[in-house]
Amino acid sequence: MDSSAKSLNLFLAKIFGFYLFWLVSENFLSHELVIYNKLWSFFYHIFLQIVHGGSELALQLMGYETISGYNSLAIVGSYGVIIGNPCVGFGLTYGFSALIISYPGPWKKKLWFIPAGAAFISAVNIARVVSLITSSYKIGSFVKMEQHDLFNNMIYIVIFLLWVVWVKFIVDSKKKVSA
Repeated sequence: MDSSAKSLNLFLAKIFGFYLFWLVSENFLSHELVIYNKLWSFFYHIFLQIVHGGSELALQLMGYETISGYNSLAIVGSYGVIIGNPCVGFGLTYGFSALIISYPGPWKKKLWFIPAGAAFISAVNIARVVSLITSSYKIGSFVKMEQHDLFNNMIYIVIFLLWVVWVKFIVDSKKKVSA
């Protein structure tokens, strides 16, 4: 087996390992082990605070008066949204991080690119929440659209583009400089 095939197999094995870890953590460990549940819930809480706080700040900067609860946010006089665990971006950020960690590249660059990509993913998520809330306010009723699937497709494209940036511009930058 040549070195490129070994590299691809190693990359795929790492991705599969990260995916398996996510499945076991999300579907078993977080339900069966109290300490693991507390840790897992803490991660969801951090992501919720980022999306909730960022969305509230954005709405207020846009001049809206908001009302909020722990995981709910609305413009005064509208329905608003409830931000559930599947909506906070924890799994998406985990998947993005797993992709970058699994792909070959210098760790120094991974240590800044992963947080930068996670911040970008969170910003896109905040924009989604803000758009849902403002749409609800302007329409005057609950927005009936399948935004979850639309957002997922959009964010998968964003994650893919971030990965392309990683592969073509960050990891390959040494090759381009020396050429």
